[in-house]
Amino acid sequence: MSSELIWLDLRDKQTYNKGHFERSIQLDATYLQSCLNALPNRDVPLGLIAPADLLASIKHHLEDKGYQIKQTLIPDAILQPDLVVKTGKNSFQAWQPNALLQQQLTQLKPIARHALDLGCGGGRDAIYLAQQGWQVSAIDQQARVLQCAQQLAQMTNVEVNWIEADVHQPQAIPTQEFDLIMMVRFLDRRLFSMMRNQCRVGGYVLVQTFVEGVEAFGSPKNPNYILRLGELAKEFSEFEIIVDRIDTLNDGRPVASFLARRQYPLKQGDKND
Repeated sequence: MSSELIWLDLRDKQTYNKGHFERSIQLDATYLQSCLNALPNRDVPLGLIAPADLLASIKHHLEDKGYQIKQTLIPDAILQPDLVVKTGKNSFQAWQPNALLQQQLTQLKPIARHALDLGCGGGRDAIYLAQQGWQVSAIDQQARVLQCAQQLAQMTNVEVNWIEADVHQPQAIPTQEFDLIMMVRFLDRRLFSMMRNQCRVGGYVLVQTFVEGVEAFGSPKNPNYILRLGELAKEFSEFEIIVDRIDTLNDGRPVASFLARRQYPLKQGDKND
């Protein structure tokens, strides 16, 4: 029995709580068929525990999404006393937030802890911030992914202000100032002005998304979704730049990693169009 695997356990909660592997998470089969935000990165080997009638279809579904299923068990196997190592509810977290956010969060010195996540997708970064005591508003226009985000927040026992809207709709974005505004794996240049104006003095903007050179990998190719080299430093030139570098994702694609702090109120004539 490999101790390196993260186990996806599809048994019901009551049975799971009676005994499960230490590196395991209890998931509902219906959730797993539509949401992947509770899972680790695709290069992490997984084990799967599921009823016999679901095992093959769930395994195929996950492998089709690029996950590595290294071992499978039916529920009867987990009941063996020598295999059960923990009881009680989930305590293991398989997923990780954005690495740049995780690396830099302890360095931030916000006045308060109000964050805005633009294009939040499955909600991992918003949930991670909420776990650290931040008040987070997270916006995305896709109802399906927001539903997955809400379910993950419930599993993690945190609250996030989820907003289903196109970011350009009137009143879609809260009008308050924020201590942190994030744009991760998402790019809409029309939001840069809002990010500058609604970032509180002493607050931060954090951006990590694809940059020139990613075209060689096939996706994305649309220049509307690809940053130019040095573009963020110019857009936020009145901010104190803390991080401005090119990182590489596990699949080799380059991303711009950028963190900057607003030091002063914007002056008349600064970029506020």
